[in-house]
Amino acid sequence: MKTAPKQSGFLLLDALFSFGMFLLLCTLLLPLWIDLRKEQLIQETKATYYSLLQNELAKPNPKNQKSYEGELVVELAFSIEDGMKKGCLELKGGGRKESSCLYGYLE
Repeated sequence: MKTAPKQSGFLLLDALFSFGMFLLLCTLLLPLWIDLRKEQLIQETKATYYSLLQNELAKPNPKNQKSYEGELVVELAFSIEDGMKKGCLELKGGGRKESSCLYGYLE
């Protein structure tokens, strides 16, 4: 009765297959992770400038502002509409254009 020779450890084919799967996962997950980090940075910037918009709207005479954050252009614009102050935050750049507005009472 013959027995099969004992093979301990991985075969070369198993190692190549595992390495190929690792490379496949890296090429799929790395761009996803980079996009996620970019979006987090944009959301942090948006939250910061939204807070600034609230603070500026509380002032008696807010001034228009424009600033650059990397590839984003952030613009704060103030006007008076229907007896109220209107402050708008506009984000442009990176394939996006977002705008949000707040209203405040005149003093």
